[in-house]
Amino acid sequence: MSSSRKTIGIVLPSSNTTLERDFQLVGPANVDISYHSGRMMLVTGELDKLNAMNDDIEMASRQVGTAKVGVIAYGCTGGSFLNGPGWDKELLRMITEASGGIPSVATSSAMVEVLKNHGIKKVSVATPYKDPVNASLRAFLEGYDFDVLNVAGRQLTVNTEIGSEQPDDIVEFALNNFNDEADAMFLSCTNWRALEAVARVEKQLKKPVFTSNQVTIWA
Repeated sequence: MSSSRKTIGIVLPSSNTTLERDFQLVGPANVDISYHSGRMMLVTGELDKLNAMNDDIEMASRQVGTAKVGVIAYGCTGGSFLNGPGWDKELLRMITEASGGIPSVATSSAMVEVLKNHGIKKVSVATPYKDPVNASLRAFLEGYDFDVLNVAGRQLTVNTEIGSEQPDDIVEFALNNFNDEADAMFLSCTNWRALEAVARVEKQLKKPVFTSNQVTIWA
């Protein structure tokens, strides 16, 4: 007899303290879901460190694959946009192949899909990142034909510091850095507690606001 439990795999940075909790926060109460994680080594989020982290993708995917999960989510926005448009698709190929054929989703791919499905053309972005990572995010979105009006970053690199930022601070930062001409706002980073802030930001802006963890979970 087959089990009714749903199984989800998550491949994420070793220092991420937010994504798994967000999956649990918004998971449907009437569905039995178990989460199984594989981690990639990351302490700070500079571009070269994100590239080095991705060396662990195949190992983490193989580990999660042994749990025979139904799907694997690659939960790192920066790690999935840093090499430009198309890199997110290559990540998915690597994960599915290493895990033995399990379907996969990635945060940056989910971000693009959600923005396009909502008809978003002009986007304002807030992040915890430093400017080189913000520039990479801008290039990624522009490569998928979005008009990126601004990318405002908190200039943080230590991932545990990003995870320690309070939702109230994220709300304030997002509101102070929204470009009024944008169709929507995106709050980037799976370790930023933006999911706990998004409803308040959206209420104030009266425009759609999306977060990395939100789109990953939807995918």
